[in-house]
Amino acid sequence: MKIVVLVLASDEVCRCGRCTRAGRESSYTEMVSAVRNTWAAEAEKIGDIKVYYIYGHRKGVDFPPDSKHRDVDETWWPDGGPQHGFSPQIVTNKRRPFAIDDCIYSDTPETRQNIYYKTIDGFEWLLENEDFDYILRSNCGTYMDLYLLREYVEKLGKRDDVYAGRPGIYNNAHNPTQPDAIKFVSGSALLASRKLIENLVQNRASVDHVRSKYVDRTVVDDITFAKHFVYDCGAQIIPWEKADVTSVSQISSRLKNKMQCYFCHTIDTELMYGVHEAKGLSTKRVE
Repeated sequence: MKIVVLVLASDEVCRCGRCTRAGRESSYTEMVSAVRNTWAAEAEKIGDIKVYYIYGHRKGVDFPPDSKHRDVDETWWPDGGPQHGFSPQIVTNKRRPFAIDDCIYSDTPETRQNIYYKTIDGFEWLLENEDFDYILRSNCGTYMDLYLLREYVEKLGKRDDVYAGRPGIYNNAHNPTQPDAIKFVSGSALLASRKLIENLVQNRASVDHVRSKYVDRTVVDDITFAKHFVYDCGAQIIPWEKADVTSVSQISSRLKNKMQCYFCHTIDTELMYGVHEAKGLSTKRVE
């Protein structure tokens, strides 16, 4: 069984409510480095798992001059997002994704409001360039035990309808043409069969997006995946547990058998390194 992992990556400063209320400016760059130095580094030892990082527009990275374009129907939020007074941008044409080593680049502004479009581009590139049975889409605030993930996938076998992760219910009453409540799995780490990803990418122009109830009305990435996989493709959610870790004091040997540890938007590299070491794995802290 072959697995590819697509990690949401960014060099941006987090502007979520937790960070702004706390008066801190936390960059995701260090969290991506911590992923590379810990659980992602185990992929080479395991085999049949590859890890990629999906970025949007990134300072110092230019699209190739011969990049191919395609027609799209997307609504982007420019760098900075609505909380800084920016207005959405209607986009009808964009460049196709490309990669440098293990980093995939989407022609999408790097804000949380644009994660859905950025992820779709990452899926597209992987479908065209990698042979795999499953995709794990995670974020850089998640620790994934790839050894346990491989065991999990081996038990599932090769299937076309797998959509797995930590389950939840999304209150969707503000979208009157869609289900009032949508069953989904957390975008912190979701596993999907290749066939489901192919269907999503092939139908990207017609996918029924689930929109946020807030003023920006952006596409909610993990809920839109759920709406398409479960309600439109007929997949069933396969649940797994995740351990929520928000402080170093919560890290202990109890996490050794947890496949996913989620830091709940806490941007602290010590959590990543601490969980890795609690599992008895060695790390080199290279920035």
